[in-house]
Amino acid sequence: MADIRPNALHVIVVGIDGLRPDMINEVTMPNLAGMRARGVSSKDHRTVFPSETRGALTALASGARPETTGVLGNEFYSRDGSGRLTGTDTIHDWRAGEKRLTGGMVTATNLSETLARNGKSFAVVTSSGQGSFTALNWKGADRDQAGYNVRHPAIGFPPELAVDIAEQHRMPANGLDRGAEKQAVAVFTDTVWPARKPDVAIIWLTEVDSASHRYGLGAEGMLTSMRDCDVAIGNLLEWRDKQPEKDGIVIFVTSDHGHSTIVEFISVGDALKEAGISAGLRYDDGIDVLYRRGRAPGFWLRTFDKGLLQGVFDALAVQPWYGATFTRATEPGSPEGILAGTLALGLTGAAHPRAPDLYINLKGDDAENAFGVPGTSICDAGSYSGIPLGGGSHGGLHSTELAAVLIGDGAGLKSGGQVIASRTAIYDIAPTVLEMLGLQPAASMTGRPMFELFDDAGTVDAPEVTEFTASVDGKTSRIAIGHVEGRAYIDEADLLTETPAANAGQPKVAELQA
Repeated sequence: MADIRPNALHVIVVGIDGLRPDMINEVTMPNLAGMRARGVSSKDHRTVFPSETRGALTALASGARPETTGVLGNEFYSRDGSGRLTGTDTIHDWRAGEKRLTGGMVTATNLSETLARNGKSFAVVTSSGQGSFTALNWKGADRDQAGYNVRHPAIGFPPELAVDIAEQHRMPANGLDRGAEKQAVAVFTDTVWPARKPDVAIIWLTEVDSASHRYGLGAEGMLTSMRDCDVAIGNLLEWRDKQPEKDGIVIFVTSDHGHSTIVEFISVGDALKEAGISAGLRYDDGIDVLYRRGRAPGFWLRTFDKGLLQGVFDALAVQPWYGATFTRATEPGSPEGILAGTLALGLTGAAHPRAPDLYINLKGDDAENAFGVPGTSICDAGSYSGIPLGGGSHGGLHSTELAAVLIGDGAGLKSGGQVIASRTAIYDIAPTVLEMLGLQPAASMTGRPMFELFDDAGTVDAPEVTEFTASVDGKTSRIAIGHVEGRAYIDEADLLTETPAANAGQPKVAELQA
């Protein structure tokens, strides 16, 4: 593959937080649609579970799923004795977690470390929150790499470059609010690139996610955000075409998750309280079960007790919002959870020692919202402060939340609008970047190079999709997984409303009857 490794190859990964692939077209995002028509794209690109930003970005930067990275979504309990959830919102959360948690905040090797060890430069520019910026280049400041967040400029590095950016772009000390997506690209093209010409760069734009939460999928406010991000992408593509190195600059555009529409808020805490189970958001006196809220609430027992875990499950399973449910496997490699009617947590790619004793994926369906966008779901109250009914949600295993974007254009990639029909995932991006640079991945990098994207490579066989089900009391949890080259990619999980026998001609089913 010598033709994809020119001496001056540079790879830029542009991320648009929360962008659904099925909403990209010539009207909503003409520049990105044009890039897709010229380059190559993945038909079925996936994120990780929980389908939340910081877990997904850690997977992007580490080339591994949460079962390896230990960052299980935006918050998780690390079984560290602190009695509280570990957050990922701020840089302080990450630094505190690094000191407190067994194995450190991230239990996998970041792309930045691998690049630094091989003498390659790296830069990250974002318009995101502090936690997303930090997830992408954990400890980058210690490696003389470049990092800048236009919303939180105080956490940029190195200081000299941050000062130059502030001066050249008239950056307010407290960061930007409006126009952040275009400014993030401008910071990279006008300042970071001339100063560093990084071998690998990530530019992360968070606005589509924020607008999806606030306005709802398909609403004008959300579409405006998509158009603003598209202008930023157009600016980047135009910049590349003017560079002397243009033939050696590869651009990937991706997203970290999709969205579903919230049609109902519920409270898992109230359900447990009504069942007489003491549960809370931290281990205060009298609390036996700690839980995190969201689209896929997780439950950790202070002291593991299978009887108590059964009680938690029973309290959830009778609810009208009950969905696919996961517990630890009965034995290594088994798809069966330790409670009858549950599937093994390992099927989700989130079976890290920090994982909860039970995950429940709240109910969803494929109905359309008020703007004709399919995919609705139920969400635990309080998980997204200020997000209204009809707003976007993610974190669960609905197909619209797991679906993400992957479009590539540049040296060594297929072109002409070719669409790859295998399965790819956010944790495959880092291994692919390293392959393009001729570098070996870290041992913890469990994703695969996406060879099917390369111009001199053939196709990859279509995935074999297997459905695993587990039933109890007439309710059946189901997860559909596509396998490519020995890797598993989650398509969706839900509560079956019909028996597997009714799905004749559908994917192979492995049924675990209780």
